[in-house]
Amino acid sequence: MKTLQEDIDDLDRMVDTGAAKDAIRSQIRLIAREVARLEAECSGLAQAYQELHAGLEEKIAKLQERDKKALRDWFHEQAQKQAELRKSHSLNYDA
Repeated sequence: MKTLQEDIDDLDRMVDTGAAKDAIRSQIRLIAREVARLEAECSGLAQAYQELHAGLEEKIAKLQERDKKALRDWFHEQAQKQAELRKSHSLNYDA
């Protein structure tokens, strides 16, 4: 299968060598079909990229929220441990 550039080069050669109009038109139609296919493919890829990007943003937001909660829980746990440690090592004058 030829590349689009090769098809365009063939068209250029056809024009340079004075090929028949029908042959040139046929080559132009071939190129037009390939361009239409590439446009559709590009559109599909752009849509897939947008969906992937949106999904990743959502996933990142969830991970960040989970990490924030885990960090808050850890700090709360550390504060409780510190309070218990202080309480167990403080003097009790109520005796």
